[in-house]
Amino acid sequence: MENKLFQKNNPNRQKLIKPIADLDINEEVYSVSTDNTFIADNELSAAPAITAKSAKGISLKMSKRDVKNYIKDLKHLQDCLRTALKLELSTIPPYLCGLYTIKEGSNVEAAALIRSVVVEEMLHMVLVSNILNAITDPKTIKKGDKLFNVKDIIPVYPTPLPGGIVPEVPKGSPPFEVHLLKFSREALDEFSTIERPSDPKAPITGHFDSIGQFYEAIRYGLLRLNESTPGGIFIGDPKRQITAEHYYGSGGKITKVVTYEDAEEAIGEIVGQGEGIDGTIATEQVLFGEDIEYAHYFKFQEICYGRMYSANDTNFQMPVKSIPTGKPFTVSWSSVYNMKANPKMKDYENNPELLEKAKDFNKVYVQLLNGINDAVSGEPELLIKGITVMYELKYKALELLNIPFDNGECAGPTFEYVEV
Repeated sequence: MENKLFQKNNPNRQKLIKPIADLDINEEVYSVSTDNTFIADNELSAAPAITAKSAKGISLKMSKRDVKNYIKDLKHLQDCLRTALKLELSTIPPYLCGLYTIKEGSNVEAAALIRSVVVEEMLHMVLVSNILNAITDPKTIKKGDKLFNVKDIIPVYPTPLPGGIVPEVPKGSPPFEVHLLKFSREALDEFSTIERPSDPKAPITGHFDSIGQFYEAIRYGLLRLNESTPGGIFIGDPKRQITAEHYYGSGGKITKVVTYEDAEEAIGEIVGQGEGIDGTIATEQVLFGEDIEYAHYFKFQEICYGRMYSANDTNFQMPVKSIPTGKPFTVSWSSVYNMKANPKMKDYENNPELLEKAKDFNKVYVQLLNGINDAVSGEPELLIKGITVMYELKYKALELLNIPFDNGECAGPTFEYVEV
């Protein structure tokens, strides 16, 4: 019997949601609420209310109106994929701050887990780029055009998650924002909130409450527009695709996108790597064990508890209740550079030497993003150069982290746009 818990072509990766192709696009889809206005980025007006009913016993997180109608047209779909690029990028700097602020020789397991997540977030940017290239008519591309504008996709921290994603926070807490923080319990709580799956049984709240929900709407839009467009929407230039020969990374699979099925597989990889298993999986299922590449949410849970997952651990109906019981490892919250939260170049204006170091870091950061942009804009062979730039980025960050302030804090990387 086929194991439904794992993603296609990736037996060590746990799967979040049933592929959307398994649903009849004309069927109603069950939701706990159907009279809500669903708004993300203030783009979508209320659609007429519908009657909810079950579809093949599957429970999705949003109503048919939300999922099927969020994407308006091809341009909106392309804009949402550019938002997805910004979304994936918004997670990389906070994860890198957590990684860079761990002092050499300490928190070895935690550093390895965070590093693996960063590598996969870079993969997600490439996968989103492949999908966007696949639905972009080559006739609309002028010589020298880039797939995205680097300046436009770099967030300013603290920042809400792009795409109208509003994760649930404890009552009385301010709306969730992503901050640049040192390695700490607070940072790990932030990381887990970013990657946490939404509760499929929770009421619709009028916005996406997880990254997976946002991608679910994109996937439904891809399917609907491809079926309703004569000849389909996958008419992009295959030469602009990043393939396995151009990319090397652990814990993930690059997908060349030329069909809807390819796009579905790429989105499944993105969502499965981030959120992991959906909360509807039965509790008697064994979900964890050795040789399994865990989703980001679970990796961060391992750091929070200082324990690896073991073969007998289950998800207890919701991933947020998953507690690892495997091999313990040491987590030291004190063996860390005391980086100032959300550093900015303007904070360093009274120290010209420090300001110059911050600018140097940001130049390397922008150089890295420019390289990715060049690679996904028709020069895929350039992607491999990003590996050496990542090493340089770390060294530039450490230069900043070794500069103390009078208040006991230290400088840190700001991840801001500068001209290069």
